[in-house]
Amino acid sequence: MDHSADSEHVLESLSTSVPLFDPSSLPLKGWCTGSREDPLTGLIAFPDFHSSLPRELAATLTGGGMAGLAIGDVDGLKQHVEQANATDPDCYGHLAGNKVMARLGAVTREWFRQQSFAAGCAATFGGDEVIIAAAIGSPATFLRSVADLRDRLAAALPCAVSFALAIVAAGHLPARREGNRWKHAFTDGLLAAVDRCLFTHKAARRAEGGRGGTIAATAIPATDGADVSAALLPLPDGAETLHVLARPTSLAGRTALLLPCAGPAGLRGRRVRVSYPEVGARTEVVVALNGQAAIPAVAQPEPTGPLPLALRAIRPPAVRGVPGDLAAALERAGLDWAVLPAHEQTQMLHLITESATETIRAARITAVIDAVATHHAHPRSHP
Repeated sequence: MDHSADSEHVLESLSTSVPLFDPSSLPLKGWCTGSREDPLTGLIAFPDFHSSLPRELAATLTGGGMAGLAIGDVDGLKQHVEQANATDPDCYGHLAGNKVMARLGAVTREWFRQQSFAAGCAATFGGDEVIIAAAIGSPATFLRSVADLRDRLAAALPCAVSFALAIVAAGHLPARREGNRWKHAFTDGLLAAVDRCLFTHKAARRAEGGRGGTIAATAIPATDGADVSAALLPLPDGAETLHVLARPTSLAGRTALLLPCAGPAGLRGRRVRVSYPEVGARTEVVVALNGQAAIPAVAQPEPTGPLPLALRAIRPPAVRGVPGDLAAALERAGLDWAVLPAHEQTQMLHLITESATETIRAARITAVIDAVATHHAHPRSHP
């Protein structure tokens, strides 16, 4: 019997689904050095990642830095495998799944090489999951990086990939840190929190029939009294939607939901559109609670555990066009009309257009110019 021919046949049949990688191309920068690669994706094998990450995280956070953790899970991979098994005579189902994961690994490795992380790595996490861990300088920048990876994977794979993420800082470290055992317990707690966020949002999406490819953020509770405001994401602006896992808390004797976002400045808060599971969308006022965003009025029934929400910015009401004489006066003074809150703009435009005489109109334009100049000199925060 020609065993060599059989071996060549086996290697040939596996070559399309189990690629071989150069270990020097592992997606890591400083973290998890010396790790083995996962033979299917070319990412760091989870056992080595799990062994090294606690040490890397502890060093970064105790040194005053921040870290981002993101877990991505392929949406509908089981259905893709079953469909391939039923419709493709040249490909049994699990081979199709292997091809998806191999492509996921290739895209992730290329993406990771292009990131400006000070340190970090990308590893496997479960059968169809990828995990990103990195030392970061800005939560918003890390969110954008993960969104870029999500978009690249959507373009390259037959299935979307959903992510969940969390940002951690020194204020999240446990108060008692004797020896080294705390590092693994702390890291496992972080991974569990992000994983729960991912599964909660995926379950909510399936229940509502929504599409995959979302990114959800969760907040890690701070050590008592610690300031972790630098590790919070900004509230959504423009047309973006921010998916979050909100945590119930008490605010002035009422149930409120803490968001993984920085709270708005000012006493009036900021209005946002919030989509609740099974309840729908409502407009809520977000306030700051010790620097963290919170929704004091929540939809019924009152939540007893973390709640997956979608946040959207509310567009300011459209303002009528600025009259030519006012625009010319603003240009001469070098002032920006947009510094005024929308309601003040509306009031001033009404006064100008309703002026009984040209003299009154000119005086009111002068008053508007003075008001805009005051806002430039002493800017106020407004929603």
